Amino acid sequence: MKRLLYRCVCGTEFHVQLEQGGKCPKCHRIVQPEALRTAMSATVSISGLEEPCHISHLELHSIDEVQQEQYGHFRLDKKLGNGGMGSVFRALDTSLQRFVAVKVMRQSGKDLDFRVAAMLREAIAQARLNHPNVVTIYYVGREGEEPFLAMELLPGPTLAEKMKLEGPVSYGDAIRYGIQVASALEHAHQFGIVHGDVKPANLLLTSEQDIKLSDFGLSSLPSNEKSGVVSGTPAYLAPEVLDGTVSTQSDMYALGVTLFELVFGRLPFALHGETVRERLSTHLTATIDFPAEWPNHIPREFATIISKLLAKTPEERYASYQELRTDLRSIQPVSTTTAGFAPRLMGYIIDQLMFLVCLSPFAFTILFLSVRDDNNQFKTRGLYWMIPIIAFASLVVPAVYLLLVYRGWRSLGRYLFQLRIVEENGLPPRREQLVTREVLRNALAWLGPLVIYMSLFYEQIGRWPDLILALFLAADAGIILLRKDRKALHDYLCHSKVVLATNRSTPTN
Repeated sequence: MKRLLYRCVCGTEFHVQLEQGGKCPKCHRIVQPEALRTAMSATVSISGLEEPCHISHLELHSIDEVQQEQYGHFRLDKKLGNGGMGSVFRALDTSLQRFVAVKVMRQSGKDLDFRVAAMLREAIAQARLNHPNVVTIYYVGREGEEPFLAMELLPGPTLAEKMKLEGPVSYGDAIRYGIQVASALEHAHQFGIVHGDVKPANLLLTSEQDIKLSDFGLSSLPSNEKSGVVSGTPAYLAPEVLDGTVSTQSDMYALGVTLFELVFGRLPFALHGETVRERLSTHLTATIDFPAEWPNHIPREFATIISKLLAKTPEERYASYQELRTDLRSIQPVSTTTAGFAPRLMGYIIDQLMFLVCLSPFAFTILFLSVRDDNNQFKTRGLYWMIPIIAFASLVVPAVYLLLVYRGWRSLGRYLFQLRIVEENGLPPRREQLVTREVLRNALAWLGPLVIYMSLFYEQIGRWPDLILALFLAADAGIILLRKDRKALHDYLCHSKVVLATNRSTPTN
């Protein structure tokens, strides 16, 4: 069980259990576990972790790069790393008795005024934004000649640090992060702000495995005028930024590079050249280096989205972040908790009973017309020719059902037992794939009665079709029982699987 070093509002530090909370030994204030999970970044000392977790690899240096330990009412504790505009420290906010991150600007020289202005611009731009995926700015000030800003302290690490230690992130996590970044950038765009430096190093993980966008030091207002000033990280700069032109689509380009790097663990193309401008010019001509053998767990639509994000001209990219988020959600994996045999069986039985109820009027009519006398002649001799017509008319039941499936409806059995159909990689299935699967899954219920009807009218048909359908059903059910992944024969044929519908925000097929 994880133990954390918690700092109470009275200033007392004591250990608490992440799952149980604790109680301050001095003021006796109760610390609820919910508070630890929702506000851990502001109340928990990172150095207090006593066992490995996703933030334990952060290297915390001693304070040896600043001349004083006190910046305003913030007392520096440990160095967390270097940001784009200065060094970042963990610090104690002595006024509110909580831990924060303090970025200190210590550079000196002829560009000091420019860098101070950039830092202040970062604070102002970021402080305007109130979004769950943007790091919150608390305070900006000066200590002597050194400007600093205090911001939300996150357990981290950055996605760049995570990838350095663990390699590429999972596809599902990458898409989730991409949606969150797009949402944060869309919020910034509403304030007329272009971030200017979207990359894994500026995406920090929270305690809930979500991310927050930080470092707005290069933020600016959208402009179509060529300024000739280039700011940002070379590998993530859109081609138009080379001439100083920035826009919402410039951040989209950087997000495309970031998504590619998160999924494949490398940049979409290498930068070549001896000078900085030559290397940056690679963005103008380089083609995306997609894997030669496409991974099975990644949908091909991901390449389409990346290609659109990395288009050479802004006009070819997405017109809005809403459009981008819609496309990202369409390829986001859903629940992958495999459904057991019992709920699948009950769902199947419910569906078959529904089909029998809907088919019963056709069946009773055909049975009535097929009654024979002692001479083996149809009693309704003048109407026996209607048997095959009614048999084929009964196909309207599966036709309507397949139409509903194509439109995204879930069968009654799957709805009652909270089951969902997904592709093997966890993505929502294609409509055509769902229809094919339902035809195979319900083959006995739909084709069985039809064969029986036809055999009443054409005795030469025999029972071979019924036997083939019965064997298919036996094989279909037998594979479910034998396989640990609980995939039926029709699942193998359609590259699908049945999972529990635990996420209501995802499609309901």
